[in-house]
Amino acid sequence: MTSFLIKSLGCKISQYDGERLAEKLRQFGLRQVDDAPDMFILNGCSVTGRASQKARQTLRAAKRRWPAVKLILAGCEARLLTQRHEELAEVDWLLKDAEPASISAMLAALSFDVQAEPGSTVAVPVTARTRAFLKVQDGCSQFCSYCIVAHLRGPEWSRPIADAVAEARRLVEEGHRELVLTGIHLGHYQPSLLPLLTELEEIDGLDRIRLSSIESIEVTDELIDWVATSPKACAHMHLPLQSGSDSILRAMRRPYSSADFAAVVARIRARMPFAGVTTDLIVGFPGETNEQFAETLEFLEKIQFSRIHIFKFSPRDGTPAATMSGQIDNVSKNRRSDEVAAVWQKSALAFYQRFIGRELEVLWETDQAGIVHGFSREYIPCFMTAGGNMLNRISHVRGSKAANTGLEVAAL
Repeated sequence: MTSFLIKSLGCKISQYDGERLAEKLRQFGLRQVDDAPDMFILNGCSVTGRASQKARQTLRAAKRRWPAVKLILAGCEARLLTQRHEELAEVDWLLKDAEPASISAMLAALSFDVQAEPGSTVAVPVTARTRAFLKVQDGCSQFCSYCIVAHLRGPEWSRPIADAVAEARRLVEEGHRELVLTGIHLGHYQPSLLPLLTELEEIDGLDRIRLSSIESIEVTDELIDWVATSPKACAHMHLPLQSGSDSILRAMRRPYSSADFAAVVARIRARMPFAGVTTDLIVGFPGETNEQFAETLEFLEKIQFSRIHIFKFSPRDGTPAATMSGQIDNVSKNRRSDEVAAVWQKSALAFYQRFIGRELEVLWETDQAGIVHGFSREYIPCFMTAGGNMLNRISHVRGSKAANTGLEVAAL
């Protein structure tokens, strides 16, 4: 039986798409393995030039490890190369989509035998994760000046509620306790997120619903109320900021000001004082002066995020920012990244310390030599010493000791 190993880089959408591709390959009769595959499939990310570089490095590393392996590039990186009519010498096949016809063509071209008919039902869980991603929206029409995604993903579309709920039920039946709603532009889900969320929270066996990245300007009072009141909602919102400087936000073509963003966070915290608020931030955007970066640091200290995903600006061919004047050198980007990391680690520690002596609910995801790790509803990384199998179990614990990497907890 032909075997495959799939690796996904990038955002939660990429992770979701990789899992769906793996599911379809299993339906073709292929066997998913963790080592020595016949096919290595990289679901690549193209959001930055650095992401494309990482995709190529990953492919080369796979070939060095398994010289006889066939290399397949999928995901946004495959779409980008297809659009530009480019090829990679080391890649045996570009899989631009996960439709059955495309998969069949790939398998035939690579002379792999198919053991099952496409679309057949195979009783194999989609993923071993305790959390599962549920993509409900794709495409983007925002066209930020640094981002290629809107060019690759195409027009926005929303998944019908019934279709999304049907997949959610299947994921819960497979054992997933938490679903993470994902989309390239999740806040643009149509008709709106609330009807979908109220349908999802009726699913028996589903314990937690988490929203992935959502633009701050799309966080309504009604959505905040749902997160605050639903017994299945996670008290956590990931709001991409990208910069705390208004002039840089305008250059990025972001549709809000720092004051707009701060007002949304204030509304969230007024309703949910213990909610986790996390973000994305780009350092070293073209033209970013020391003064503008200082504005960002001041804003970060004001907001006190519990986690920041830091991206050093990397020019992406085909975007306006790639040819802007005032490109920042790597030494400055690295220094600024370190400064942001110091700020958010301090604010993360302060956030975690608020939960010492406080009860939390944790879904345990990994076990490392008797130390179990998981996340609270507030997206706090938690750990404790535990005997027996705790994986995919939810338990109520109490915070005991905080570090900037997470919260040590004890059973009640």
